[in-house]
Amino acid sequence: MARVGLFEFAFALSVVGALTVIIINLLLLLGISDFIIPFYLLIPSRYLFHLIAGMSGDIAINIVCGLIALFSSQRIQTPAWAVVLIIAGVVAGGIGGTLILLGGILALIGDLVQILQT
Repeated sequence: MARVGLFEFAFALSVVGALTVIIINLLLLLGISDFIIPFYLLIPSRYLFHLIAGMSGDIAINIVCGLIALFSSQRIQTPAWAVVLIIAGVVAGGIGGTLILLGGILALIGDLVQILQT
């Protein structure tokens, strides 16, 4: 019973993270970044880059990582897809990437619990 709840929580985290990565980077691509963070103009750009854009720094790579995370979250109970989620979360970085990373880690923990219970 706890395993199902763990996988559902991991799925929810990864979907929310993937949608966050996609939406934030689409807004950055369109130049509507004023709506992402309140008081956007008061934050120096060197801090904003690491907070929003993530590790890769390329908007297209982050959008692709978000799409990969969104599609791989449907198969989150397979350990290989959980590893794909972890890699996509690390590459995307930022707020959404952290949620994707946590979802992948929770899915791997759920797989480990499933193996230990059998």
